[in-house]
Amino acid sequence: MTARDDVAAFNAAFASAMAAQDVDAVVASYTVGAKLLFEGSPMIEGRAAIEAYLGPGLRKRPMTIAFESIDIFDGGSFVVDVGRLTTPTGTGKYIVVHERQPDGSLKMAIDSATGDGAGARD
Repeated sequence: MTARDDVAAFNAAFASAMAAQDVDAVVASYTVGAKLLFEGSPMIEGRAAIEAYLGPGLRKRPMTIAFESIDIFDGGSFVVDVGRLTTPTGTGKYIVVHERQPDGSLKMAIDSATGDGAGARD
């Protein structure tokens, strides 16, 4: 598999976990010390803080999101995905730095997303 294949599989699994409201799977998609850099909020650091930030909203309702990877940069132990995201209420762009795990899987170390306009992150 190529890094692009790995990222596509990761993005599909992450989107499925969001749609299924599987907070545990969403949080497990991040490294222990991961950072969220989202528009309109301070930096969120670590899985516990990520769960506290994402969990309440995700438990209320599923999130439908689609990812379109534009560029993939494979640095071996780190893979960077730059792309577009789409939700039912808008579009945005993202950059994710994945850290390759010892088993070859990917986990997000840095997740940064911004909306293209009002409601893009809803």
